Amino acid sequence: MNKIVGSFRFILALLFALACILLVLFYLQWIKPEAKRKIIKTWARTFIDMIGMRFSVEGDVYKSHCLIVANHISFVDIFALNAMKPGRFIAKSEIAGWPVFGRIAKGVDTLFIQRKNRRSIISVNEQISAALMQHQTIMLFPEGKTSEGVSLLPLKPNLIEPAILSGTPVLPVAICYTENGEKTTKASYANISIFKCLWTICSTPGLAVTLKVLPTINVEGKTRHEVACEASALMSSAMGVADPMKDYPDNVHHHCDAIGTHEKA
Repeated sequence: MNKIVGSFRFILALLFALACILLVLFYLQWIKPEAKRKIIKTWARTFIDMIGMRFSVEGDVYKSHCLIVANHISFVDIFALNAMKPGRFIAKSEIAGWPVFGRIAKGVDTLFIQRKNRRSIISVNEQISAALMQHQTIMLFPEGKTSEGVSLLPLKPNLIEPAILSGTPVLPVAICYTENGEKTTKASYANISIFKCLWTICSTPGLAVTLKVLPTINVEGKTRHEVACEASALMSSAMGVADPMKDYPDNVHHHCDAIGTHEKA
């Protein structure tokens, strides 16, 4: 029965994704930003329901624009965050060439970065600064790669710098996946393809994603490294895991100064 239901959900999800491409090509790019955000929020929540996953938000969502930093486990993270508070994502440039999902990413104003190109980092930081100054919300996965969700990886603070320069609050969010109330790694695509991950999710009953919204970080008078460490402490506590940045505050510059984009999105 799970395979039958899973197959139905899998096919439906792919058809929905293709429909979203048409929406992007022929509608989203022509409408006002506020209307676009409302559509993206509805679309993201619909997709989560369609794949059979429960969705919930714990905590108060910051109402104004901000820089959201979250741990990265699954491609569903992007839909979950958009279902909570639509914003622009930072992603590696390779994602732009992905079938289906790459086209959708372009259509929702994703900012792409070439992780090994320093000029690209500078350019994206300038774009982030401009977006924050225009009161747009930016979303970032500062771990730098995907995890299975059983731990938090050190946060890389390079792309947090625009929030410091613009005085924009940083909103940490801990993303947690459960199966029948227990922590699970089944939503992760750290070691599998996005389509295999989608199949696993569609064919596994009882999956849920919870966004734990944490206190906003005031960036005034702080460095990007201090903000990253503060976010790490809040996120790890909410996830119930060890804080990966607690034990080496003196070496935080060495550990943190890598590119804050994710390997998968």
